[in-house]
Amino acid sequence: MLKLDNVRTIESHQVHGDDDPARPNVFYVLPRFPRIARLENGGLALRFVEYDAIRVDGDSQFGGFVAFDTDLGLLPETEDKIRQKLQEEVNARFGGNGPKVELQTVPWLSGAVRLVLQQDGKIVERISGATTPSLTGDNTACFFLELTVLGTAIFKETLSKGTSSAIQVVYDLDHYCRLPQAHAWGTWHSSAFYSFWQDVDTEDNFWSEDSYTEITRSSRYQNEVTETHFDLVEDPNLPQDQRAQFDSWVHDLITKQLEAGVQRNLLQAIQAVDPSVKEWTEGQDIEDVHREVTNTQISDVRVEWTEAKAIVRRISPNGSLPTVTSLKGPDGQLLKWEDYYSKVSVDEFLRTLRLSIRVDADFPGYGITLVEVKVRYPHGENAKTVEATFTKDDAGKPQKAEFIVADRIRTFFWSYIVHFEGDTPAWTSAEVEDDGTDLNVKLANLPVLKLDIVNGDVNFDQVSRARVRVRYEGGVRPVERFFNLTENDAEHKLLEVVGKPRTGDVTYQTTYTMKGDGREIAGPELTTDADIISVDDPFRALKTITFVAVGDLQNDIGDISLQATYAEPDNGYQQTFGVTLSGEGKTFDTWTFPTIDEAKGKLSYQATVGHRDGTSEDVDVADAKGTRFEVGRKFADKLDVQLVPDLLDWTKLKLVNVSLRYDGSTPPKTDDFLFRSSDTAAKAWTVFLAKGAPASYSYTATYFLLDGTRKIDKKDAATDESLFLEIPA
Repeated sequence: MLKLDNVRTIESHQVHGDDDPARPNVFYVLPRFPRIARLENGGLALRFVEYDAIRVDGDSQFGGFVAFDTDLGLLPETEDKIRQKLQEEVNARFGGNGPKVELQTVPWLSGAVRLVLQQDGKIVERISGATTPSLTGDNTACFFLELTVLGTAIFKETLSKGTSSAIQVVYDLDHYCRLPQAHAWGTWHSSAFYSFWQDVDTEDNFWSEDSYTEITRSSRYQNEVTETHFDLVEDPNLPQDQRAQFDSWVHDLITKQLEAGVQRNLLQAIQAVDPSVKEWTEGQDIEDVHREVTNTQISDVRVEWTEAKAIVRRISPNGSLPTVTSLKGPDGQLLKWEDYYSKVSVDEFLRTLRLSIRVDADFPGYGITLVEVKVRYPHGENAKTVEATFTKDDAGKPQKAEFIVADRIRTFFWSYIVHFEGDTPAWTSAEVEDDGTDLNVKLANLPVLKLDIVNGDVNFDQVSRARVRVRYEGGVRPVERFFNLTENDAEHKLLEVVGKPRTGDVTYQTTYTMKGDGREIAGPELTTDADIISVDDPFRALKTITFVAVGDLQNDIGDISLQATYAEPDNGYQQTFGVTLSGEGKTFDTWTFPTIDEAKGKLSYQATVGHRDGTSEDVDVADAKGTRFEVGRKFADKLDVQLVPDLLDWTKLKLVNVSLRYDGSTPPKTDDFLFRSSDTAAKAWTVFLAKGAPASYSYTATYFLLDGTRKIDKKDAATDESLFLEIPA
């Protein structure tokens, strides 16, 4: 497609490049001004007829008739100069020997041509014989006009003398072009850091007092940065209010996607380290403790939107036609007016029906080889049928036909037959009645299903074959075809006569045969209203999953062993992932994997949470929804119980055993503590409490006496944080 901002001016013509980076040698030359078309013999496509008497039709008076063709073709010498300049540009871009320049016709969408007649620089008549150009080749436009008396005089005078006539030809042509690319993006960056440093030094002195020194430092910071950027391109075809609405939509799109991404990737608060060291200094009799803990979290989100919009633009090449006598023929001699002028009687002229026949069709796009146009005049004794055939090389060049009018009936009938490449059957149109003189047969709405099936991004290192099933139900009868794409045969064409113009979507589904194991993967059923089916790789999207360890990773949870599985059973596809999370290693991990059809996929994971007290907990999630999963256990609080032996009378005791039990966890937490006469320090028991769990426990203290007897002290629903051990009475 023509790219609007890829433009240069050569030989006074605007020349645009193509919007496809893979086609740097393709260019489009915009026309500047019209001219009188030339016939194959080099003469002008022009005939001027003057009546020998004025023809009266109601209140109108006519003095003559003119038939001529105009086009927008380049002069051969001008085209050669443009090609040379463009080839120099392409060679310079490629550092020497670049690809050969191709000048392609602008793909015109629609157009019209009108005439304006001037005398002494003033408009004296707007000719009503506006017509439609061919929209192919040189954009030939055919005019068959009966002129008023004034128009006849001006046409004759202005075409036969001087260098420039007073006949203004104005083309209005619409075509697609590509605007420069618009770009919008947004980013969010978040980082959090926590640092803890502790040094404890205990000195037990024999001759002096014991000393205890503790130094603790901690720091944390969190930072968030959000940035958005909008580089939009205005569509000149949109009103100002619609431009504002579109800009607002892009802003909302980026903002909402960025906000959604931020919500999915918010950092969790970093838990502070408990500075208490009693467990080591008293519970394990460690004198010196040194701890350094750092925790860093980083999260980034980026969303982007790009668009290179295609718009319809109108250009209006126009200018005055040259006079006949100022032009030269193929022999280099000036043309003579007498060769293009004749004078006839009115009665003789009205008995002749002259037609100009041409075809407007996309020959290469539809694989058309030949179009046969049949014109039938069934009236009078001179009734006859004329056939005109067109190929892609001469579709825009009019062919002439003449009929002898009977009883002043100027209506005729026409139809056409389209022949296609290969074994596609020909198609014959219905017959149409007409009374015009410019017969432009438009083949824009052919009853044909035309599709290109091409490789988009299939990785044939993994895929041996992609079998595409194409189905269309909008014709007279359903059409279903199959195509095999391989590494060496990656493009196919479908051309099928379906009985009426295409109006609906095409449904297609791709089944991939994988290399190695021969496994088949069925892609989703898709629809398109385009003329191209681009077959993508079976792994069409990436999915990212994050697993995060939660809970007290220092005192409660030792490690979390996790196994995850993503499966698409219908496609025979599965991916697995394993990781171990802990406070000493990874506290989180991400898993990114390709998917075939995420709508049919299921994520499951199993985890074993190992606790530092030797217990473990199994987690099994059969159908996990989302992209971020927390594994472990969160605690709202904890219960610390001190077992104090200061009241024990070791002159009567041999041993004391204390059994503690907490039923609010799964499984229940149970621990036994033994005290002997040498155990004079208190012992600590810690229970982590889940949200809503009770802060009570039960205990049984068994006292073994020296005389061989024992005493038991037990209590349920105890809440004491200090349990003083004493022989019960």
